[in-house]
Amino acid sequence: MDENTAIPSDDVPDLQRIVQRKLGRCLLRLQQYERQLRVIVAHGELSGPADRLHTISEQKIVCAQKKTMGTLVGELTESFLTLPSPNEDESQTETDAGDQIWFSYRHQLEMPAEHYEATKVALKELVDLRNELVHHFLERFDLWSESGCQAADGFLEESYETINKHYLNLQCWVKSMDKARAEMASFIQSQAFSDVLIDGIRVDGSVNWPSSGICRCLREAEAKLAEGSWTRLEAAIRWIGSAYPEQTPKRYGCSSWRHALHESRQFEIRKSQTDNERTAVWYRSKVS
Repeated sequence: MDENTAIPSDDVPDLQRIVQRKLGRCLLRLQQYERQLRVIVAHGELSGPADRLHTISEQKIVCAQKKTMGTLVGELTESFLTLPSPNEDESQTETDAGDQIWFSYRHQLEMPAEHYEATKVALKELVDLRNELVHHFLERFDLWSESGCQAADGFLEESYETINKHYLNLQCWVKSMDKARAEMASFIQSQAFSDVLIDGIRVDGSVNWPSSGICRCLREAEAKLAEGSWTRLEAAIRWIGSAYPEQTPKRYGCSSWRHALHESRQFEIRKSQTDNERTAVWYRSKVS
């Protein structure tokens, strides 16, 4: 027998089982951590046409499932964790020139610069620890000797403490994000969101006139009632009142339909005298 070959003591099999159990505990905790990490990466932000949001969200979930822990941690530090950025609003609902509703939101966790940098370092060390446990554990520790098992046992105890600390932190982040998502879901179901999405009335009362419901109705009336290139406002008002009774100037902070036309800046306006000397107001969409 080679004199340098260690002879296992009678305690080694029992110590090996302890090491195996503790290694398994670390790996299970790491898998739990990765699952939570994928939740944040998959649901942390979403952007796209309103009618494709569900499909885009499903694609992000599938994509996150294929990423390594190192890649997920990189995305976490680059997009979810962030330094304070005052006066920046990442959540918005917009309408493009083609009247396509575009929705975008992002969840972020702001932290002071020192905390942010320290967190990045700690997460990098966690990824390194994961790789050590998965790929190099048997190279590092001789599990056929009592001293090797004891060293492995101590390493696994410290490793689990580190992994579990990261897991508990991540759980807090996920809970915070879930709370924000619930609040957003509640807002989406509210009248305020409907006002923004359908009628262009923002929460502060200002109006996104190009995509506003009242301008949409005026254009639809124009398409149906135009005489030449102009539409008589009085006829449009009657038609809108019948087809869309909820669309009124008051809803948009205007005192009259003429006021709404002026405020929107989406239409040209002219006046004419009728036979009985009444003033008729006409409008047509501006050519962009």
